[in-house]
Amino acid sequence: MAKSKYNNRNKLLTAPNLMMSIVLFLFTYTVLSQEKIEAIGKYDIWNLPDLQVYPGTYKPNWESLKKYEVPDWFREAKLGIWSHWNPQSVPEAGGWYARWMYIEGDRRHKHCIENYGHPSEFGYKDICAMWTCDQWDPDAFLKMAIDAGGKYFVALANHHDNYDSWNSTYQPWNSMNLGPKKDIIAIWKTTTKKYGLPFGVSVHASPARTWGQFMPHYFGSDKEGKYKDVSYDAATVTIEDGKGTAWEGLDPKDLYGFPHDKELDANQSPFANQFMWRVDDLLKYNPELLYFDESVGVNGWVDLGVKMGFGHLAPQIAANYYNKSMAMNHGKQIAVLNMKGVGGKANSLYTIEEAEVVANALVKDSEKKIEGQIEAYPFQTDDAIGPWFINKQRLNYKDAKWVIHTLINNVSKNGNLLLAIPQRAQGNVDPKAVEICKNIGEWMRVNGEGIYGSRPFEVFKSKVGNYYFTRKGGSVYVFCLEWPKSKSITIPELKKGGATIGNILEIKLLGSNGKINFEQNDEGLNVQFPKNAPNKIAAVFRIKQDKTWINDDDPGVRYFGWVHKVNRGQKEFNNDVHESNEKGERCSYSFEGTEVDIITNTSPNMGKLVVLIDEQLYDIIDLGKQEHCGVQQRVFSSKKLPFGKHKIEVINTTNKLVVIDALIIK
Repeated sequence: MAKSKYNNRNKLLTAPNLMMSIVLFLFTYTVLSQEKIEAIGKYDIWNLPDLQVYPGTYKPNWESLKKYEVPDWFREAKLGIWSHWNPQSVPEAGGWYARWMYIEGDRRHKHCIENYGHPSEFGYKDICAMWTCDQWDPDAFLKMAIDAGGKYFVALANHHDNYDSWNSTYQPWNSMNLGPKKDIIAIWKTTTKKYGLPFGVSVHASPARTWGQFMPHYFGSDKEGKYKDVSYDAATVTIEDGKGTAWEGLDPKDLYGFPHDKELDANQSPFANQFMWRVDDLLKYNPELLYFDESVGVNGWVDLGVKMGFGHLAPQIAANYYNKSMAMNHGKQIAVLNMKGVGGKANSLYTIEEAEVVANALVKDSEKKIEGQIEAYPFQTDDAIGPWFINKQRLNYKDAKWVIHTLINNVSKNGNLLLAIPQRAQGNVDPKAVEICKNIGEWMRVNGEGIYGSRPFEVFKSKVGNYYFTRKGGSVYVFCLEWPKSKSITIPELKKGGATIGNILEIKLLGSNGKINFEQNDEGLNVQFPKNAPNKIAAVFRIKQDKTWINDDDPGVRYFGWVHKVNRGQKEFNNDVHESNEKGERCSYSFEGTEVDIITNTSPNMGKLVVLIDEQLYDIIDLGKQEHCGVQQRVFSSKKLPFGKHKIEVINTTNKLVVIDALIIK
């Protein structure tokens, strides 16, 4: 990656800097410890060598990355809790303070002048020094997260302000050097693991966001008034000005960057390269989840014309993260990568086909947006019960009912909810927020069985009312977001003879011991509702039925390279299948029983499947030469197996279409 004409220390690479680059290159596959840094001397973070992808299974291209499969822990968890907190919390005046304090006329610009001074004299560098975190109790926060029913925890590692909340090797403006003088991410990680939760980090200081939305304003000035044409501090302050201050020894250019130049190509940007090293450095904490507040696309909605969008950087980030995570976790794939802008209006990939490949290579994230239909692959919606960054003037919290309804909506469509709990400037949490988390947890402890570990039903919502569906372990769960005024309702999606539902055997209202009367017929399922709802948030019915097949997307079903198809309306079991068009792609499932059947689609143009059980060849099935064509065809039934644990593998042996719809275990 060619270096920029901007260099805060040297105009050209001197011989010592060139030698330093060579030395740093030798550490590409390792994390530089503080001792090593001191041993090789203080180096120029704007002239680092190109980061090489950690060697392993994945290559930095979408074709290689599409073989990725979302790990079980994420699919089972459904609800994550997020600490969205950094120095921008200090003024308690809302989000993006580091940007808005430099924009004349904005309320945060006025707030800065009234409380701290004009940005030409007092800048964001000084706010970073005020973030002492002296009321932060990570144990209490994690206990609150668990009490709310959270099954994973995510901490903000950096924001668009460009300050790192960890012992950052490649950004001196970090929480060890300035502010709390603590490794915030390390403490979050240790505390999270103490309580047995997967740990994630969110990264927001991506090149396009930081250069495009924050840095340009740092170098501006007021257009009128007392400070007209007086440059803000980023344009004038130097490392020498820090003598005697809290940030003594730190170069402001490392925080503020360079004057913004939209004509600068990504391949000329030292900031893009430094960002890659900072992301790699963050992996030393071995996070199970790595979140980016950035679009995958090249020319998308957040690239902002600066030519540094994740279309350039995402494949390298993904391959490096997946490979390094597997190396740190004994070869297991436990990593989840969140990025935005995959599919829909925000999509900035070149083709729909490319978007589908990318959707299979990571976990799509959307901010405050729930998908409109069941998604083929797991996704995540992130939201907050209050503002992203605390705002004491506009502190309106959403209640537990809103959270639960948002969660149900997401889970019914194959999604998770990542929920941010606002923290005060120095780390404490308002009693109101704690109470909301407690109320969420109370509901989850009664009704969570329909949430955790579930999968979408064939439709996410009934057409007759505000009733949502999930399925798990042969049961269907119906979530009533509004208690009906009538004594009974008929749910047409649960009628007799449906594609997914067999004969309904029992209905239980979670949290209640009362008997539920029902009748299933060709029109639907008629349920006699009790007089009163068991709670005011959402009531949940568990419906047991006898068509307890293992769906193609059920927990434990593994795929290498297959594509998930949903919402097809072709009367396939649960309205979805997995397809393969490439020789060698395989599906596997470990089970306990004595027999296993394969349910699939058949037609004359389809290919062949090889079936292995316990690594022994059992059959070769030609889906193009079956007696009957259509959906839900039973094409394989094993012989009687010894009762116990077994593994079935199904392999595409041609480059023709093959399908897996369901398995039947006996």
